[in-house]
Amino acid sequence: MAELEATGIDRRYKAPTIWRILALTSGMVVWNMLYTAQGQFQLYGLSVLGIDATLVTLYVVIFTIIDIINDPIIGRLSDKSKRFTRRFGKRFIWLIISNVGMVVFLLLMFLPWPILPGGGLPTETLIILAVIWLAFTSAMFDNFQTFNEMNTEALNVDLMRDPESRRRLTLVRVFTETLLGLILGILLVPLLLSLFNAFDDTGLADNPNAFFLMAVVISIIALISIPIRAWGIWEPKEMREFRADLDQKIERPPFMLVLKRILKDRNWWAIMIQSLWWGFTARAFTVGVSFYILITLGLDIGLSIIPQAVMILSLVIFGVISYFLMKRIGTKKTVLIGIIVTCIGFFLMVFSTSIWTFTLFVIIGAGGVGLQNSATSVANKEALDAAVLKHGTREEAQYFAINGVVRSASTAIQTIVLLLIILGFGIDMTLGTGNTESAKFGLLFNISIVIAIFTAITGIAYWKLFNITPEMAEANKEKLLELGR
Repeated sequence: MAELEATGIDRRYKAPTIWRILALTSGMVVWNMLYTAQGQFQLYGLSVLGIDATLVTLYVVIFTIIDIINDPIIGRLSDKSKRFTRRFGKRFIWLIISNVGMVVFLLLMFLPWPILPGGGLPTETLIILAVIWLAFTSAMFDNFQTFNEMNTEALNVDLMRDPESRRRLTLVRVFTETLLGLILGILLVPLLLSLFNAFDDTGLADNPNAFFLMAVVISIIALISIPIRAWGIWEPKEMREFRADLDQKIERPPFMLVLKRILKDRNWWAIMIQSLWWGFTARAFTVGVSFYILITLGLDIGLSIIPQAVMILSLVIFGVISYFLMKRIGTKKTVLIGIIVTCIGFFLMVFSTSIWTFTLFVIIGAGGVGLQNSATSVANKEALDAAVLKHGTREEAQYFAINGVVRSASTAIQTIVLLLIILGFGIDMTLGTGNTESAKFGLLFNISIVIAIFTAITGIAYWKLFNITPEMAEANKEKLLELGR
């Protein structure tokens, strides 16, 4: 590999203040909330609209294919944009547009349909239209979500140039994105559905407008937060000037070359595998816990806040622990410990017999997830530093766009797995608590053993691939500042 030459650009850097970090993370609070609300579209399609599980899988696969095509294009556009960089920054406009776009398509996704008593659309024509509509709106939502996620992470990489700031960011995200974001998402969403009487005592659809009303409340909160978000993502003048000068100084490689570099990067493969794991686990648990509470345990959906509130507490505690672990043993070993704890926790969940035993095992599983997520958010920045140092250009959004492809694929995988569980255990969502004991166990199996196995497989792959040590991460940071890249 040829030695990179210095650009001659003054790469001035000042570590962001804690207030800047707090404002930055407000965006992921909203992202978490919107993502959780949008994640109800499988529950909505199966239990409210009464769409066959095979057709639900079909519209998820359709939106996945569309998203896989669009994600690299979105990443390329984000990295190539330079017309407004000196004035507004590299990421500002994309991030504001994406927040508004997610709100619009969340509302459109849950527009009320005329359903039969207990759930289900009255005609085959409406079922076909609903499948097309959900495929379209979910794909559009995910496109704006991808714009938001990849540009947020790309901005964080550039703003946090030193390891301590990156660890501090992950620590702050524990209390903002994890604590506040999950409270507004994981807890607020089921509470709103319960408040609006989405389901009756037997787990059958009761109010066809409940999901739309839930989306309205979530959207209002998201829109109110935009001014705080705007201040947080407003790049400092020195950073805007640096990125504008770098775009003029360094020739941007063609997309296919960037893609080739990504696919040859073992460390980014490790990050993509973690994204696959997170996308699958988050979606499987978010969707699965609602079914488990409603059908297996026969409880009101609002009671799902009990295990999920404990989950948030565990994520926060172990997220803080991860900060100190990373300082002591590095990101890779912290992720490994998280993988082991996650596997243990989710495996034990299969022995749950009540909401209380389930909640107990959630503490363990969520603790492992907290360790993994916090450490991975630092690891991806280290992997991008190594890529920039190797190739000379900054293509962060395109790297995260490929992660977006992986995340979309994980949703399709999760939906297909759920379909297999439904068919294998004979589950009928329109029967509510009238399902057989075998079917009810299948819903528990889906959020315990399935997630434990998936965590183990992806965890082994991550451990084999990621090879950046703490010493390498520090050296890469110093070299990039020296080269002005």
